[in-house]
Amino acid sequence: MSVVIGGVLGLAVAVTWLSALALWRLPRALDRLHALAFLNVAVSGLVTVAAFLSDGISGRSLKILVMMVVFLGWAAVLSHVSGRAVLMREGRSA
Repeated sequence: MSVVIGGVLGLAVAVTWLSALALWRLPRALDRLHALAFLNVAVSGLVTVAAFLSDGISGRSLKILVMMVVFLGWAAVLSHVSGRAVLMREGRSA
């Protein structure tokens, strides 16, 4: 089981590197925001899966699930606000 957990966490690290590469290569700020949104969703989901594989359904894994839901909610709000600010700075309407 620890091999599977290590694989899931290794995949989370790979997704982080992929998003870092995308942030470096993408030309526009709105494109970079898409890479960050992918990072938020994918890595938080993978860490939550690793927690449930490690502990099963326990208090600690349920807390991680709640934290993931809150984190994804805030990440969505912050991505939206940041994207809107970029559009306003460029002089375009959302």
